[in-house]
Amino acid sequence: MGPVEKGFRQDLSARIRFLWAQGIDIQALGILFLASGVVDFFWILAYPDYALVMFGQTFPGLLGQAVKFQHPIIHWIIGMGFLGRRRWAYWAYLLYLALACASETVTQISQGFHPLRTTLVLFSLLFAAYVIARRRVFA
Repeated sequence: MGPVEKGFRQDLSARIRFLWAQGIDIQALGILFLASGVVDFFWILAYPDYALVMFGQTFPGLLGQAVKFQHPIIHWIIGMGFLGRRRWAYWAYLLYLALACASETVTQISQGFHPLRTTLVLFSLLFAAYVIARRRVFA
């Protein structure tokens, strides 16, 4: 390996370490939260009769609409916090995850086991483990 290749690798390694220290991965997750909120929002608009199940219950009328629309709003708030690497976003995400997992557990107990939803919860917990491991980048 010549001096140019060696210099490039050292420079690339230094850049990767810098970006890692700056929490660029957490900011990318923030973008994913924002995109997820947009998808949720348009899903709700496209399927107005869709009833979000929370703690094994669906809610009719205006309360049901509020329950549905809180989901993309929470994603947008957490996404903006992750973009800014705000400490409150870390705690908001963990609270949101705990409530979502508790809700899904109650729903599955009351309505029956669903393998896809269980897989979603398991991947959410893995995602949370990553965010917890990266907690130091939240200012």
